[in-house]
Amino acid sequence: MMRLPFKYYGALLLPFVVSLAFLLNSCSGNIEGAQKVGRKAHIFPEYYDLTLPPNIAPLNFMIREEGSRFRVEIRAGDSDPLVIRQHTTRIKIPLQKWQTLLSEHAGEDLELELWSYRDREWYKFKTITHHIASEEIDPYLAYRLVHAVYLKWHNMGIYQRNLSTFEETPVIENSSTGHGCMNCHSFSGNDPSKMLIHFRILHAGTLLWSDGKLTKIDTRTPATLSAGIYPAWHPDGKHIAFSTGQISPHLTSRQNKTVDVADRASDLVVYDIESNEIRSSPVVSSERRENMPVWSPDGRSLYYLSAPPALEGDDESLLHSRYSLMRVPYSVNLDKWGEPEMVLDADSTGMSISMPAISPDGRYMVCSMSDYGYFTIFHKESDLYCIDLESREFRKLEVNSESAESFSSWSANGRWLVFSSKRMDDVFSRPFIAYIDENGKAHKPFVLPQKDPEMYNSLLANYNLPKMITGKIELDPEEIQAMVMEKPDPVKQGF
Repeated sequence: MMRLPFKYYGALLLPFVVSLAFLLNSCSGNIEGAQKVGRKAHIFPEYYDLTLPPNIAPLNFMIREEGSRFRVEIRAGDSDPLVIRQHTTRIKIPLQKWQTLLSEHAGEDLELELWSYRDREWYKFKTITHHIASEEIDPYLAYRLVHAVYLKWHNMGIYQRNLSTFEETPVIENSSTGHGCMNCHSFSGNDPSKMLIHFRILHAGTLLWSDGKLTKIDTRTPATLSAGIYPAWHPDGKHIAFSTGQISPHLTSRQNKTVDVADRASDLVVYDIESNEIRSSPVVSSERRENMPVWSPDGRSLYYLSAPPALEGDDESLLHSRYSLMRVPYSVNLDKWGEPEMVLDADSTGMSISMPAISPDGRYMVCSMSDYGYFTIFHKESDLYCIDLESREFRKLEVNSESAESFSSWSANGRWLVFSSKRMDDVFSRPFIAYIDENGKAHKPFVLPQKDPEMYNSLLANYNLPKMITGKIELDPEEIQAMVMEKPDPVKQGF
């Protein structure tokens, strides 16, 4: 058999090598001749045209388009683009490169380009353009995760999440305390070193973390309707307003409201941390139902909800009353109350007000409004409204959807709002973040980014009470567990 010289084999292989190189090149990066698609790519979560904090974690997403290969380019200013090439649809953006891109281009636009390869051709979708705000968001978010849809709490915990990364750590999980209920975690402003958590059903009491000291108190007194329920820290960090009352959940047959919470009676009290004393007054412990307090940022006034008293045996008045917004002057140092005044009357709005949250500058209040009642988590029609506390004008906030929007809280700089929404599936509440500009206008909200963008389709749990804080809660879960097991110290009655 005659052997050809090697150079002849090279000549024979050359066309094959050229063809293979052309094929590989067309499949992996030659996108200049891509067919243009007249729309943006379908992605999940729906991260389109947002205003982002310069310190937010990567917006990882799933591509909902056909293709055997995908290319993503993320760029800002004249920096080199962040390029991702892969066969799979799960896009995980490199953390360090994302953080550098955002921090170096705060105040500028961020563009995301996406291509898909199918049928031996590249397709390019319309650009998704985000804006990187100049103002940072608070670095941590605290929330309760409840692995249930309605009334059970067997599996729950309070967690904190680093918003610049995907690090989530437990503050306390109820698996360590006998699976009792834990709720209403609250902070003084956005300060992680001043916090409280209620524990109910098992090992009942209120855990208080203040000035480096961890204690457990029983806020019940012979003169109050119950232990403290909904808390609000005074700006001085030394006083906490609570509602007290008789509340109970109900399964209902009303359309779109499978569960509701009855407020049979409720009053307000103020707890003095230093004297361990509960105070109140007939002006906020009247026949009416006073609920959900929140302090003005200057600490001189207490805002709260107010509804007529429930009539015995009348479910209509029990569940379906409307709550107005009230304000009362109060000096915590002198324990002196002024006269309550109406801020926004439910009779004039035709809606019930709930879950008030005041911006750090004291100008705006965001609250939820619904047809009736105050526990709007299960009210599909519940929307967020913004009240100008100077003019008392109110308007529907720009962040709403067709699903229930509920609890909200502000960042320390007043530029970011986090709130709970069921818009993703109408069942589970998720934390959404929105930029609030200096005129009180809310920009398009986005769901809390996750390392695995498919997580919201697999995690069957509600995020409750998302609260932004300025740092990490420096408490060990074992330290909290040990204190929860202790007998609570009783508070003194000062009225």
